[in-house]
Amino acid sequence: MSTVIPSWQIPTRRARLIRTRKYVAVICTERWGGSYFSRSGWSTFTPRKEATTEWIGANLKKALYSSEDFGAHLPTPIPSEVSRPAKDESNQKSREFWLRIQQEFGFKDFLTTMSKSAMVFVRWPKDREDQVEMVASRGRGAGHSAWGTNENFGKVFHASIKLSDLEFGEVAVQALDRCQPNYA
Repeated sequence: MSTVIPSWQIPTRRARLIRTRKYVAVICTERWGGSYFSRSGWSTFTPRKEATTEWIGANLKKALYSSEDFGAHLPTPIPSEVSRPAKDESNQKSREFWLRIQQEFGFKDFLTTMSKSAMVFVRWPKDREDQVEMVASRGRGAGHSAWGTNENFGKVFHASIKLSDLEFGEVAVQALDRCQPNYA
């Protein structure tokens, strides 16, 4: 008899792809009791006009390869002596990243920098070998959420991490195009 492993125990690499009217960003995330801005993974951005499909594919792959999942191996609940310093460092890295975008594109404040965007949630579970899942999001005010399961048709995409950067980026752009952005 085989043992079924709960999905939260399967190590999963994660990233987010964000597109606004001014820039495109790839953000590496790490997991330990939630999804957080990666403390050491690859996150980057570029002006939207310079964000080629190949650039998106290459940087999304780089973010996924550098993502870490600590949650599958940590005790639940995660002890605060482990989570507090990690959260503090993650928050600092996130603030620095968004401040660079704010300064680069002349946004007036942090909230404006992070809002008015389309976002794709990207997951690469270890048990899926080379298959990456890209899920178009629904804009909700200043944030993003998944669609209801009855609304997922045409919003979940799969691609092999082994595809060329261009081909991988094409799938990511398809997912971006299916988002309901919070541009309003």
